[in-house]
Amino acid sequence: MPNLWNRRQFLTLLGGTALLPSACQKVESLPVRRAASFTIFDGLIYDQKPDVGLTPMRIDGSGFWKNNDRSQPNREACQKTARDAAEKFSHFAIDIEHWKTNIDKDPKAEVQESVDKLVQVIQWMREAAPSLKLSVYSIPPIRDYWTPVRNLPGGRPSWRAANQFLKPIADASDFLTPSLYTFYEDVPGWVTYASANIEEAQQFGKPVYPFLWCRYHNSNRERRNQFVEGDYWRTQLQTVRDRGANGLVLWDWAGHDNPRTNILDTKQAWWQETAKFKAAL
Repeated sequence: MPNLWNRRQFLTLLGGTALLPSACQKVESLPVRRAASFTIFDGLIYDQKPDVGLTPMRIDGSGFWKNNDRSQPNREACQKTARDAAEKFSHFAIDIEHWKTNIDKDPKAEVQESVDKLVQVIQWMREAAPSLKLSVYSIPPIRDYWTPVRNLPGGRPSWRAANQFLKPIADASDFLTPSLYTFYEDVPGWVTYASANIEEAQQFGKPVYPFLWCRYHNSNRERRNQFVEGDYWRTQLQTVRDRGANGLVLWDWAGHDNPRTNILDTKQAWWQETAKFKAAL
């Protein structure tokens, strides 16, 4: 699922692309305007949730394979997954995270192979369910915290080039779902990181719905899987809206607390802030 952690993502967080040698051209920031409408998608894995008017989204990382061979997608599996999802959902995020997608860290040939396979998955799914709107979870852009936060010379152009390599995925997608999870208690740092990642997504001209997770990422040893504080969460919701995103995707799994109790705790500050934010839209 979208909270999975791997070594490649950890290295990206530690260094971003800011520490890599790159071109020195400047990346201009775009003017910011709120989107005309703002949709909150429900990707929360709970059996019982109150109805506050969220739009359900299907998120899946297992429906693309034959005989559990995760190296190559299977057309029949992809199309069955699309047809089944289209019966209940309007939007679908393809959650395939184990293929190499960053040319700053992986061979271009291998990244190109990943790009081609992801575009193929989208095409197969669209053939089977033309009404289903499709994205690939977290790319493009490649999630990067330290490049915008450190803002070292050459960092943004290198990151931009790596993101542009993934443009065929953006072109094939109906919308983009960058990942803006919470790694640190540094609120201004999160705002800087989120704003830059949203801007990188917006360059492709597709609707942008970032993933927000109501917990600290499990890479944070002290705060891992703890709920984000209410005021911090409110800042995240407001930042995504105010930076011109078209909406956001809420993600969480009850199993982080107790896999036998799959009921959303509406007393949590993050949920109360979400309900107030949605009511005020």
